[in-house]
Amino acid sequence: MEKGKIFQAQLGNAQQSQNRPKRTLPILYPLILAWSLLARGTKRIWKSTLFYIVLFLVIFAALFKLANLDLKPLPKTAALSESGASFAGKLNVGELKDKIGSTDVSTLSYNDWALRYGLDQSNNKYDDDPDGDGLANYLEYVHMTDPKKSDTDGDGFSDRQEITNGYDPDAPGEARPTVEISIPKIGVGVPMIWSKSAEEASLQTDLESGVVLYPKTASPGQNGNAVISGHSSNYVWAKGNYNHIFKDLNNLAIGDTVDVKTIQKNGRVIAYHYQISGKTITSSDDQKIFDATPDPTITLTTCWPLGTNLKRLIVKADLVK
Repeated sequence: MEKGKIFQAQLGNAQQSQNRPKRTLPILYPLILAWSLLARGTKRIWKSTLFYIVLFLVIFAALFKLANLDLKPLPKTAALSESGASFAGKLNVGELKDKIGSTDVSTLSYNDWALRYGLDQSNNKYDDDPDGDGLANYLEYVHMTDPKKSDTDGDGFSDRQEITNGYDPDAPGEARPTVEISIPKIGVGVPMIWSKSAEEASLQTDLESGVVLYPKTASPGQNGNAVISGHSSNYVWAKGNYNHIFKDLNNLAIGDTVDVKTIQKNGRVIAYHYQISGKTITSSDDQKIFDATPDPTITLTTCWPLGTNLKRLIVKADLVK
């Protein structure tokens, strides 16, 4: 009996011991308190961080939108047409006639030009090439170069070489014609800069003054692929007046037109008309952008989507002859 009572007493003590809550070692209290405070603080930090991230994105989006609004028209290139600034308004032919005492103001006709340079029936046809520089008479006439002299400006390069490589054939040295790109559908009128270097820093500097023609690509109007790049997105810290000149490039469609106007030092204005033949989006390092073409082509390129430089929007156009 005594043994049974002792056994029952031990069993009861064991059950009470199991039901009694476990005690935490006193040394753990500071650690538990610190963990609790850290968890609460971390939660507040995450909430605060998320709030500021959202606020930053909202402010950035608002500033980006504001920076890309057309609040004022983009500046046009001076002296590229009769209505350019250097002409002080549209040329008044009648007034000009009165000032010089002439009854007529015009450009030499092809026949008069041929007579001026002493061409005769043996070498005055459009496709004849009396000086053998690879430039037919009709192109000599267009550029107002000497059809009997392969190097009109005497700088050691033939007229054909200079025109093909984008130099002014009637001006010595490294003179380039002034060029304007016009895209009527999206209201673009912008000077084209002849970039001398494909280095990123150099291109970015040139882009402050217009769109750029990549070095070693074809000249406008000539056989080959002329690659022309312009900005699509503006930022408040960016320099220049053409930071989003190509922002509407994606609105162009096959059949739309791109006009390229060149002005030589001798005042000769030559306009080339291109028609869009394709549009695509590709990676920023896609070398197909620079693919050579046998016929005169221009490739307009800009960063895409707006506000990023992840990809490139490419618009191809072929010369309309």
